Parts: sequence; C-alpha cells; structure tokens
Amino acid sequence: MRTALSSAQWALFFLTGGLVAPIVVAAAFHLSDAETAQLIQRTLMIIGISTLLQSLFGHRLPILEGPAGAWWGVFILLAGGLTAGESSALLLRQMEAGLLLVGLFMIALSAFNVIRYVKKLFTPVVTGTYLLLLVFQFSSPIVKGILGVGYRGSVIDPAVAALSLAVLTVTLLLGRSRISWLRHYAVLIGIALGCVLFQAFGLTRWPEAPANGLFERPALFAWGAPAWDTGIALTSLVIALPLLINLIAAITIMEKAIGAKPAGHYAKAGFVMGITQLLSGLFAAVGTVSNSHSAGFVASTGMTRRLPVCIGCLILIAAGLLPVVAALLSTIPVPVALAVIFGSFSHLLSAGLKELGAVLNDEKKLSVVALSLFAGVGSLFIPAASLAALPDVLKPLLSNGLIVGVLAAILIEQGWRLADRYAERQKRKQTERLMAQWAGIGCTSEGCSIPQAKENDHVANG
Repeated sequence: MRTALSSAQWALFFLTGGLVAPIVVAAAFHLSDAETAQLIQRTLMIIGISTLLQSLFGHRLPILEGPAGAWWGVFILLAGGLTAGESSALLLRQMEAGLLLVGLFMIALSAFNVIRYVKKLFTPVVTGTYLLLLVFQFSSPIVKGILGVGYRGSVIDPAVAALSLAVLTVTLLLGRSRISWLRHYAVLIGIALGCVLFQAFGLTRWPEAPANGLFERPALFAWGAPAWDTGIALTSLVIALPLLINLIAAITIMEKAIGAKPAGHYAKAGFVMGITQLLSGLFAAVGTVSNSHSAGFVASTGMTRRLPVCIGCLILIAAGLLPVVAALLSTIPVPVALAVIFGSFSHLLSAGLKELGAVLNDEKKLSVVALSLFAGVGSLFIPAASLAALPDVLKPLLSNGLIVGVLAAILIEQGWRLADRYAERQKRKQTERLMAQWAGIGCTSEGCSIPQAKENDHVANG
C-alpha cells in the first residue's frame, strides 16, 4: 500500500512538471486540439522513459526528467519569429533535427567525460545562486497560476484563488504534521482535495473523449522528416550548455537533499540525457532535462526510494500510450498542481540560502552572488521581443535569466580566482627576487662581506 501511494504521488508530481511545456509550445505553433493532445501524450511518455532510464542507469537519483526550459523557450522564440502566413511545419521539422544533433553531442561529451570538469565549477556560490534564481524564475508563473490567472481568463479569479490557497494551506500543514504518513503523502492528499473542491464548484475542465481508441502508438517524426538548418543547428548546440548546468545542479542538489555522498555518475547521466534528447527528436517532443525542484519535493515528502519512482514512470509511459489515461490525468486543475508544489520550491529557497550561508563572511564571494543575482533577475524581465535583433545563437542564453545568472557567477568567480592566482604568483616572484638579491651578500662563520659594488653603494648611501 505504501509503495502504491508513493508511486501515485510521484506520477502526479511528474505530471505537474510535464503538462505546461507541451501546452505552451502547441499554442505558440497554433497546433490543433488533436495535435496538442498527441503532443501531451508523447511528452508524458518521454518524461516517463527519461526518468526511468536516469533512475536505473544514469545518476540513479529520484529526479524528475521534465521538459527543459531552455528547449521550450527556444521553441517559443523561433515560433515568434515566423512571418505572417509562414508555415510552422518546416520549423518543427528543423527542431527535430536540432534535438537529434544535441543528443549526439551530449553523448560525445559524456564519452570524453567533459561533464566532470564542468562539475568543478559548481562551488557553493554558484549552486546557491542557481537555487535562488530557480525559485525567482518559477515564482511568477506559480503565483499567477494559484491566483487563477490564465485558467478561465487573463485576470485573477477569486473563486480559483480561494480554492487554490485552501489546497496550498492544507498541503503545507500536512507537510509539517507529526504523523509520518500524512507528511509523506501531503502532495497526493492535496491534489485529491483540490480535484474534489474544483469539481464541487464546477471549475474542472473536462477534455474531449479520445477519438483514437484505447491504445495509440506514438508516431515517429510526428512533425515530419527532420530538416536541416544551419542556424537552428548552431542554436541547438548552444542549448547543450544550459542542459549541462541543469543536469549537474540537479544531481548536486539532490545528493545534498537526501544526504548521499557524491557518486560521480555524471558521465553516465550525461550519456542517458543524450539518449533522451534523441528520443525527444524521434518522437517529436520537447527535450527533457533533470529538474532541480525534485529536491524540494523529496525534502517535503521524505520519499527517497527508487521503486516508487520507477512505478510512477511506468504510469506516465502508460499515459503516453493510452489516450484515456492521459485524458484522465489532464483533468487535474493546473492551479491545484501549482498549489501543491509551492512547498517544494520553498524548500529549494531554504537550500539556496543555506548554501550561501557559508560565504556570508567573505566579501568577495558575496560580491559574486550580488552581481550574478542582479544580472539573472534583471534578465528575467527582458521582453522576448527585445531580443529579436540579436543572433539566433544568443537568444536561448540571453532569454533565460537562470542561465545568465549562473554563467555570470561562474565567470566572475573563476575570473577572480585567476586574478588572485596571478597576484599570488607575482608576489612569489617578487619574494624570490629579493631573496636572490640578499643571496649576493656572502656570510660565513667569521662574519658577512659585502661585494665591492654593493659596498660602494652602501657607503655612498651613508
């Protein structure tokens, strides 16, 4: 019974991390309702497969492999660049090729164990900055969703907000209960309560009945055969950097959350991520990456066993193959899903503050954090339209405040380290020169003699 409840809770957590991206991408490309439903199914299947592969063969941690923000951000940016009347079909085929290319690139990086060297850059300063920016990035859509913005209209919905806040309050209280089973299944209870409340007040959205029967096999290259475009290929390769950053951060944060010693499975995790990018390209879905907020979910529920994670993955895979299951899962109101994961992000914020607590007395490291947060948070508010004049290769990076802030932290911290090393090296050379000068004064047991030239200088200077 315990395993069944934990598995259901993991499956629902996976679902909350997988529904938003395909819906947003489908809207950006003006896909039909049927195409949107199929994209959701394929995305759920890829999430299940990716998380299962990572849990068994990759980093082997309870981490959700959800749609990467870098990927669906690029989808939206490129869709916004389409001219009036221009078909999006070719662009989607080019994105398939980009996903396949990144998959091969990630496999190559893992084969040469490049990820191990990138991991060394994740100091407490960088990790803490990453966690704070991650919470800042998601705080706006989560709070808006809980208040009902975008659920039935573009303004705050009092009814939706009241029910969502009630679910949020109950979930937080249960998460701090002294009764262990209430604490462990707070998310599951919160979702069940939310579904009941929304149904009672007539706020549940019911999907159309699936038209393709009980079973539907996802089609390969659903958007058509992959098409090559050099610009999109270069843009896709740039995405490898944010993917690496998210992967390493998620592993580092989860290991600390569950108290595990670093296992060093970065190369394996990178290889599996390359495989999942290939699968995303083959099945025309948004590429996945390890989601760091999984650590907050684990911290709030205390669930660390891998078996429930694997069973939850199988449920998601079934949802991708069985339209009825996908339709049933999609009835969970988005405000409810956001309300129950609110606590998970609060745990992430606490973890970020703890990481930075070790550097509070170091003025230089605090300066790195301040500058990085300033750059990252500022980038979060840059309108996407203002990036239109920039090269496509730069858009995926500059449109993502999280990546801007983390890159700033890495560059500033490493730059200061190099400057300190250079200053130390110069100081050491100066000391060696002074020692060499003093070595010219010959001293024996009978006393010291100054060379003639130096003696004359000594006399001349009084």
